Amino acid sequence: MLAIFKTGGKQYSVKAGQILKVEKLSGKKGDDISFKDVLAITDSALKKIGSPLIEGASVKAKIVEQIRDKKIIVFKKRQRQNYRHTQGHRQYLTVLKIESIDTGDKKTSARKKIDSKKEIIKTDVAKKDIKKKAAPIKKKMAPKKTTKTKVTATKKKLVKKNEKK
Repeated sequence: MLAIFKTGGKQYSVKAGQILKVEKLSGKKGDDISFKDVLAITDSALKKIGSPLIEGASVKAKIVEQIRDKKIIVFKKRQRQNYRHTQGHRQYLTVLKIESIDTGDKKTSARKKIDSKKEIIKTDVAKKDIKKKAAPIKKKMAPKKTTKTKVTATKKKLVKKNEKK
């Protein structure tokens, strides 16, 4: 299920279990937040578009952390006026994990991991099997041709010149 909601003057399209960064929201790490400004919800069978909002629909999320974005440089310059102004800015952001999408009558939530260690072991075993099956083919290389260097010829000339003197 996909939902489009608005917060911080922007619109976000999300699925249950997705992690996204939004403008700073009040709250601490681990707090739950509910967004009531849902603009549209779509599913394989259900397609709702609000006018402007869908009544009874909500998107529930959990705050993962409060962070600051990368620094941007704001540089202003006026031509031939000897005016230059440089300023930096780091935007405050909130990282959210979407827990569930509720349409009023239907609710979709994120799947919980049962045992992440078992999943890691399964993927490692699968990778090893793939490596065994797709062993790299070694190509036989042609023997390198050796060339005689001209160093010996130049040394002989130098020796002959020295002897003549």
